[in-house]
Amino acid sequence: MCLVAIEGLKVATPLFEPYVIPITIGILLGLFIFQSRGTAGLGKVFGPITTVLFITLGVLGISQIIQAPEVFVALNPVHGIDFFLRNGVSGFWVLGSVFLVVTGGEALYADIGHFGLLPIRLTWFGIVLPALLLNYFGQGALLLQTPEAVENPFFLMGPDWALYPMVIIATMATIIASQAVISGAFSLTRQAVQLGYIPRMKIVQASSKEVGQVYMPGINDCLHRVGTWLRLIK
Repeated sequence: MCLVAIEGLKVATPLFEPYVIPITIGILLGLFIFQSRGTAGLGKVFGPITTVLFITLGVLGISQIIQAPEVFVALNPVHGIDFFLRNGVSGFWVLGSVFLVVTGGEALYADIGHFGLLPIRLTWFGIVLPALLLNYFGQGALLLQTPEAVENPFFLMGPDWALYPMVIIATMATIIASQAVISGAFSLTRQAVQLGYIPRMKIVQASSKEVGQVYMPGINDCLHRVGTWLRLIK
């Protein structure tokens, strides 16, 4: 997620391309180091920024949909059926790539044990889902007008002056999105330990008010090592 946000710098100028991976690894390293301090601080700092991002996503999507409202024809299931009839097995592989648009949604529900059911529901149905739908339809509308924007439709949706602010906001938002995955891993592992499914591990209570906010040094170190290894391979 963080890598995708930083890659927006390449849209601005190819000069940033050699620095995309090092910047991403540096951000993730800082995120994992911060885990022992709990997620409450991260939520207070990055929560409003994430809200700004989703509002921006919705506004950008609307701006493109207004110019090409015919994008809503995509809601007709006949087009999907026709696509699979014409492309066969290749269409199935494309569907696998398209399914990636929902990644991150499952991370919200993995954090139910961390934040509670009501905040997750309000966040998803109140802002995240509407903003994402508007933005994806907006990207489709952009491609109908400018097919060459397929290289990176998200960062090409806005005006030129908005590119760097979008990269900054997107990067900050993906940090909290990465945090959601990490927090979910802590919460699920803690529950597995309590149910006796895995050996007991060190669990640090990160909040005196929220029982679900925990820090697990062993899981944090494992996620850090695996994540860094995968990005170095790329």
